[in-house]
Amino acid sequence: MVALFVAFMFVVLVLTDLVVEKVRARRAAAAAGADALASLPKGFYLCEGHTWSYPDSSLGMRVGVDALVAHALGSAENVVLPEVGELVEAGQWLFGLRRQGHELRIPSSITGRVISVNSRLAKRPELVAKEPYGSGWICAISPVRADAGSPRIRSGEQAALWLEQEMHRFREFLSRQVSPDLTFSATLADGGLPVTGSLRELTATGWRAFEVEFLDSEGTEEARG
Repeated sequence: MVALFVAFMFVVLVLTDLVVEKVRARRAAAAAGADALASLPKGFYLCEGHTWSYPDSSLGMRVGVDALVAHALGSAENVVLPEVGELVEAGQWLFGLRRQGHELRIPSSITGRVISVNSRLAKRPELVAKEPYGSGWICAISPVRADAGSPRIRSGEQAALWLEQEMHRFREFLSRQVSPDLTFSATLADGGLPVTGSLRELTATGWRAFEVEFLDSEGTEEARG
């Protein structure tokens, strides 16, 4: 009997250690994910529509999506690029990101002419989410005027704080959009980040709601071909 009790206690201790290590790993992963989300390369500017811009002397203003969109999308299966030479207005739909039959329509934060597109994305659309501030850039725009009514631009520590707040808002958005059982799978324990690619849990209505709430794309034109 004593031997059985000792064996039982040994098993309990081992299981307890495993649970503790798992909780620690989740917390570490959540902290690392938050740091990665808030990390913005020097010289980059964030727009409220969750795009970034970067002044490039050889390309004009390079444009892409920020880490929140990359994290929510997980991986694009196709990128709908604008046409070189196209004139776009701030607030007008600039490009699209497609996954599992759904599409996110991303508006421009700049009024200007598209002078270059990232042709690598035709064969490697996953770069948008994998390297959003690097090889996943979308296009370059030559501004034609300053837009007094354009969305607020942030950089540095201010941008990092805003992204952190937006991720909290995204968690709340998910909890309203998916069923309770999916909500559990879409978020980490201890209030951590939603898992990468959480948008895949949503219906077409949910994707559209994400556009309106986070990308400010209400009223944009219909999808390009």
